[in-house]
Amino acid sequence: MDFYYEDRFLIFKLKSKLHEKVILYNRNYRKHIKISHPDVSLKYIREILEDPDYVYKYSRNSKTYYYEKNYNSITYRVVISKYKKHVKGVITCYKVELNEEFTKKHALCVYDKEVYLKEKEIEEEFENNISYFYELFNIVE
Repeated sequence: MDFYYEDRFLIFKLKSKLHEKVILYNRNYRKHIKISHPDVSLKYIREILEDPDYVYKYSRNSKTYYYEKNYNSITYRVVISKYKKHVKGVITCYKVELNEEFTKKHALCVYDKEVYLKEKEIEEEFENNISYFYELFNIVE
């Protein structure tokens, strides 16, 4: 994980599954996340952002994303939102309680790991299948 200083503040640079640039202020981590959610570490935040099980938004217009990952039947959520143009900032990370779960009615799932992996397998299978290519473009071998 890279870091830099801006106006004497330590800032961690992260990448996420859907966003190239995500930042986390060390101050936010120490003063909010670590105090309010002591079971959360920087390692968890990085892993959740890089390899989430799900990513949700409340609506298409929302600029806030909820990255979720299960660790031993415990779900953790990292909340990120727009910080600057093309940059997202980590707001918080916490363990999800049953009453905090999203419902299909209230959230838009923008990434599902299982579906993504299945689509990728199918895509690779078709790319490696030359007869499918001929069939697709009506070309005689």
